[in-house]
Amino acid sequence: MKTVRLTSFQDHVQAHMLQDILKDQGIESMLQGELTNQVMTALRGFDIDVLVFEKDLERAQAILKEAFPEH
Repeated sequence: MKTVRLTSFQDHVQAHMLQDILKDQGIESMLQGELTNQVMTALRGFDIDVLVFEKDLERAQAILKEAFPEH
């Protein structure tokens, strides 16, 4: 199955919060770039991407808007 980027965060705590919310709704997700973000924390541009399966993208976008309306 193909994965797509749902969103990205500069903060690993927010990325994990969203991942937990998605999991509670039955949507699998993966984080990409987390280690690089933690190692390069002083530099901008090393965000953590939250990836979901393409088939779950619409539902995941709705969950993202509800959980992080400012994002």
